[in-house]
Amino acid sequence: MDQKTLDPRAVPESLHHSTERDLEVLVKAGHADERNVEVVSGRQVTVILEMFAAERGCGVQELVLIREGEDEPLSATTVIDGDYPRRRRHHVHHVSAVKVTVFYQAGSHAREFRRQATVEDVLAWAIKAFNIDPSLATEFELTRHGGKEELPGAEHVGHLAGRDHELELDLVRGDIANGSDT
Repeated sequence: MDQKTLDPRAVPESLHHSTERDLEVLVKAGHADERNVEVVSGRQVTVILEMFAAERGCGVQELVLIREGEDEPLSATTVIDGDYPRRRRHHVHHVSAVKVTVFYQAGSHAREFRRQATVEDVLAWAIKAFNIDPSLATEFELTRHGGKEELPGAEHVGHLAGRDHELELDLVRGDIANGSDT
């Protein structure tokens, strides 16, 4: 994935103090948008949300920042300093849930998911919702509705949905090895 660095000049001067050391925080803000964001040491994590809110033209209160592997958004009082785990990927999401509709054969099921839920979480739910035989479960994958490309299991639902509040996916049976060498 192509990583970019957000230009700290895009941050209002009041948020950027040149006398302090800049730290880079890895942030994923969309399905194909992952970048290193420069943050002045000692600043609160909300500075990252301020950058993305300005870029997206929305309010800071409409966004949350979640550290990879954690279920809850980071507190606004969390400070980024030399001891902060900034090398762990962070995810910027809108605050609302996403209604995910999964289509399989002639049916569909829908459910709301938190934006930090993964494709793997949706797949596990869909397999149960469509009563797929557990012995066949490993043969199934999710694609965008009408698409063919398998979605990565670790991808967040919120990154796939973007600003939208709904996401449509297809439950498909993946490639099945037939044992031939050709």
